[in-house]
Amino acid sequence: MLKDYVRRGGQAVLDDIGVPMTSGMPAFGEILTDGDIAAILGFIKSTWPDRIRAIQAERNGS
Repeated sequence: MLKDYVRRGGQAVLDDIGVPMTSGMPAFGEILTDGDIAAILGFIKSTWPDRIRAIQAERNGS
């Protein structure tokens, strides 16, 4: 979901999943490669506390 959010922009993703919220996150799919997006998300995730990383790993089956 995070890759999609960055690629297509927040509002497009929220609309697709039916979340009645407004997002100002622009789409970066025309600017960033998939590798760029993965690197950025990897960096952001590296700043998460261990507890949150463990929860995400469990949710993602990693």
